Amino acid sequence: MRNEIIPISILLVLLLPPLALAAPGEANGTVTYVVDGDTINVQIQGCNSRIGNISVRLADIDCPEMNSSNGTRCKQYTYQELNGSSVTLDLDDKTGKDRFNRWVAVVFLQNPNGTLDNFNKMLVDSGNACIWNFTNNEFDPASWWDEKCPARACKNESSNRSHESDSISCIDNSYNNNSRSWPDGAVVGNIASRKYHDPCCQWAKEMSPANLVWFSSFQDARDQGYLPCQACSPP
Repeated sequence: MRNEIIPISILLVLLLPPLALAAPGEANGTVTYVVDGDTINVQIQGCNSRIGNISVRLADIDCPEMNSSNGTRCKQYTYQELNGSSVTLDLDDKTGKDRFNRWVAVVFLQNPNGTLDNFNKMLVDSGNACIWNFTNNEFDPASWWDEKCPARACKNESSNRSHESDSISCIDNSYNNNSRSWPDGAVVGNIASRKYHDPCCQWAKEMSPANLVWFSSFQDARDQGYLPCQACSPP
């Protein structure tokens, strides 16, 4: 009897859907819908379409919200690159899903020659996203670059675009105040002073959480009537 149970158990494991075997881990699928720049729906390979279509939040990056000036542009970039494309998901094996029940993952775009491109990294490199390094998942966004990580804005897990942030962090804060190679992305504003800062600015780091507001770009901050900080001299 025991000899019969073992093969049946193995067979049951082999018949499990790919996502069950891969979560947490890797899964393959096709992008069926682009919600915004950093959220997509993926039909997991081998699963019934009613149960295998999952929502995926790209790990450790952040695109402007859809109601901001750059939100539509970022969504369009993700749509052009991913919609209908085959992807491989590196699913977070620490917490799995976020509070919105979306799978947290690094998304790899499958190329015809069999190679994979890190799409999370592509969003940052293309200027469509900033780095937001959550510590409650397994990923380290700095490891996505072979050399120095780009000086893209980096927010920690407690930050958001409301007034609830208690700190601002940067992967690379060795920027030059005289530099004008500023990226678009998350920009910090001070409600009290009506000035905006690069998130790596010392004044931004020391800002009271009650006065903090996020903008999607420097232009967005200016459109809201904010003036550039004289210390970090953003554009």
